[in-house]
Amino acid sequence: MKMMGIYFLCTMAVAAVLLCTPPAGSYTYQMMYDCEYGNNNTDMVFFVKNVFNQKINTMYDSRVGKYVGFGEYGMKNADHYNSQGWKMFLRRAQVEILCRYNAQLFRRSTLDRKVPPIVKVHQTKPADYGERSMLECRVLGFFPQEVKVSWLRDGEEVTTDVSSTDVMANGDWSFQLHSYLELTLRRGERVTCRVDHGSLRKSLEVDWDTSPLDTKYLKKSVGIIFFFIGFVAAAAGGAYYRWKQRFDFTPLGRQGQTPPCNLSEF
Repeated sequence: MKMMGIYFLCTMAVAAVLLCTPPAGSYTYQMMYDCEYGNNNTDMVFFVKNVFNQKINTMYDSRVGKYVGFGEYGMKNADHYNSQGWKMFLRRAQVEILCRYNAQLFRRSTLDRKVPPIVKVHQTKPADYGERSMLECRVLGFFPQEVKVSWLRDGEEVTTDVSSTDVMANGDWSFQLHSYLELTLRRGERVTCRVDHGSLRKSLEVDWDTSPLDTKYLKKSVGIIFFFIGFVAAAAGGAYYRWKQRFDFTPLGRQGQTPPCNLSEF
């Protein structure tokens, strides 16, 4: 089925394209170039339409290779155009230099354009291990529109508690999509967002970075360890002080003690 690829509307220097109804008593002449083609760019059809006062007068059709006139005045003009060898040569050449060239350029910049996605995974709200939370996978800036996003937990695909937005246009020939996974966080579990897109040779897998949550627990663990060390050190110091007070081995303490009596002197 033939697809309307793109219209090239070229206004010649002698033509004026008016977007409103001309004033009373004036005339409007328009020349429009129109390229129509299929998906493979081979069925290229080139039209040159001459319009006078919003009525088509003559039209060049590349399928028949000549101008066709409408009405008595249009038929006279068509015969005149068809008799001009340079004009007919130019029209045949424009099928390639105007239509096919620009169609290929259009296709490379749009239909054949491929832009890989940028993928980011993060928590939607703070939560600790063992608590219920939600992860978001942002798939940004990709083209074309077709994309597949899935979630993996320790390498196994999950389909429950998964939701996604529709593919949204950014307005700059790129798209974005957001996918969500609701889960109970587990220490040591690998959670992955996998994206399949035409711009990628293989699936793009991005793991949820648990380092912020692990760092939080590491800080807590280090704090507890230092608290325990300090508590043990304080307890040991207190016990040593009490033991030292009970058994005083200093020279001053020994001077205050009475020496034992020697009975052999009596």
